[in-house]
This record gives sequence, C-alpha cells and structure tokens, in this order.
Amino acid sequence: MNPETLDKILDFLQKHFPHYTDRNTLKEHILKHLEYKTILIVMNKEEVIAVCRWNVKGEVADILDLAIDEKFRKKGLIKELLQAGLKLFPYVKYLSYERQMKYPFRNKKLIPIDQF
Repeated sequence: MNPETLDKILDFLQKHFPHYTDRNTLKEHILKHLEYKTILIVMNKEEVIAVCRWNVKGEVADILDLAIDEKFRKKGLIKELLQAGLKLFPYVKYLSYERQMKYPFRNKKLIPIDQF
C-alpha cells in the first residue's frame, strides 16, 4: 500500500474515532491488519468511504472498528463489508461488537452470522 493511501486511511479512522490519538501505533495496527487480511477498506476514487477492522478468534470475529462516511450511510455498506469479511474467514460463526462511541455502557453483542 502506498504511503498516501495509508495516510488517508489513518485520517479517516482518526476522524471517526477521535480516541485514536497515537498515529504511529494506529499505523502499526493497520499494517498488521493488512498483513493478516483483517481489514476492509472501501474507497471512492481517492477518498476513503468505509473501513472495517476485526480480530478473528476461533469461530468469533470481533469487530474493532467499523466506520462509514456520512454521505454513504444507509446504503447497505455495513452488510456488504461484513459479508466480504466472512468470505475471507468461512469458519467464523459469530460476530462480536460493541458500540462504544454511541453507547459506552453497553456490553458486547454476539450475533450469529446467519443473520447476515
């Protein structure tokens, strides 16, 4: 991945997740996720419009980040991202996530993939 694209991804994530203040650590994480194929990035020409990162632990894919640019929300992109990720890891049976930004006191949810 070229440095300009990586910078755009970092900018996008820091915009949507302001608690990611350490850019170097975030960059290291993104590079690891690229290596393990546990990140999906959707771009529209030169613009990042969505990023989804997860960790896979056995049959559970734990979604770490899922952000979609405001202009592209409510168009089914979340479902497409999750389905694309599940194709990469066919043994995953559950998705785990929490909505920390919107609901900081809720517990993680575990959802069977057949709901997608």
